[in-house]
This record gives sequence, structure tokens and C-alpha cells, in this order.
Amino acid sequence: ELGKPILYLTGAGDMSEPSTVAAAVILGRVAKRVASYETELMVPHRDPIVMAVCQEITKQSYLEAGKADAFITTDQFSYTAAVDGIMLRKQPAANFFMGSYFAESLLLTETGASTGAIQIAGTDSDHQMPFSVTTCDYTLIGEELYAASAYLSREPVQVGTLRGQDIGKACILVALGLGTALATAAVLFHADMSLVLDLVKDWK
Repeated sequence: ELGKPILYLTGAGDMSEPSTVAAAVILGRVAKRVASYETELMVPHRDPIVMAVCQEITKQSYLEAGKADAFITTDQFSYTAAVDGIMLRKQPAANFFMGSYFAESLLLTETGASTGAIQIAGTDSDHQMPFSVTTCDYTLIGEELYAASAYLSREPVQVGTLRGQDIGKACILVALGLGTALATAAVLFHADMSLVLDLVKDWK
């Protein structure tokens, strides 16, 4: 709406990581929205395979994907410096940080915050979540990244996997609740029996 570019990062992982796959799926929905506003979409990458996959995803929904996507370098901090430079020069309206991140996480999100951009992060890297929560406006924490990917793609495999995990969690919670109730009942029963035995002894 502001006519400013959008920056979308897919993280530091390769296509073998579930968080990178989820980030690529979400990119498809973001690209459709960006194409409808005819603004620029910048998707810099560390990994050339991820770049190729994201180019194909973006081409389906954004006509100028060839100008938007760029492979920078596989070196962690060279990539971070290059992306920070893009943020400072282009002043994007929104920054998306989806996928797996390492030490570069805070460097990227702090730079983005300094430009005043709206920032949305989603990562399964538990050691980087505090930085995303602190420096971003919205954060998908852990499995929320996978849930967003499944919700947006409606892929049967992703939705089924998510549903299976939810059913498994529900079973574990039920087992924990039953175990707690039975353990509490056993303690109370033991206490009541001790009281009855004490009363019997006193009566004798």
C-alpha cells in the first residue's frame, strides 16, 4: 500500500529443513499479495537451491520474480551484511524472517527495526526466538510456522502431519491428566486408610 518494497528471507537452512520448506510455502502467499499491489519483492538467499525453488514459487504469482530474487553468498556474515545493506538502501515497508536462523538473526532484525519496517518472523530455532519476539512486530513461534504453512497451502500431507501431531499431543495430555488424577486418588485413599487404622487402634 505504501509503494515500498517487501523483503522476504527464508532463513539460513537448506531445502532439507522443514522450516525452510514452510518459509517457501508462505512466500507463495506473500508474493501473490505483493503482485496485486505491484510492488517490488526482494528475496535474497544464502543457498542456491533454495533460491531456485523460491524463484519457481514466486514466478507463479509475481511477474518480475527474476529481478526480485538474488543469490548473495553462502557465507553467514557476508550474507547478513549484504541483506542489512539492502534494508538500509531500499527501506522496505515490511520484512519477513521465515525459516531457520543462527547468529545472524539479531543483526538482521535489529537493522530492519531501525528502518521502521513492519517485521514478521517465524522460526523453529528455539535459541533465536527471544530475538524475534523482541525485535519483530509479529512472531510465529516454533510449530506456528508449520501451522501457517499448512493453513496457507492446504497441502494434504502438511495438514495431515499437523493434525497427527495435535492428536498425539491431545493423547499425551489426557494420559497426564488421568495419571495425575489416579495418583491423587491413591494418595487420598492411603491417607484415609491410615486414618481409619489409627481410629481402630484408638478404639481398642
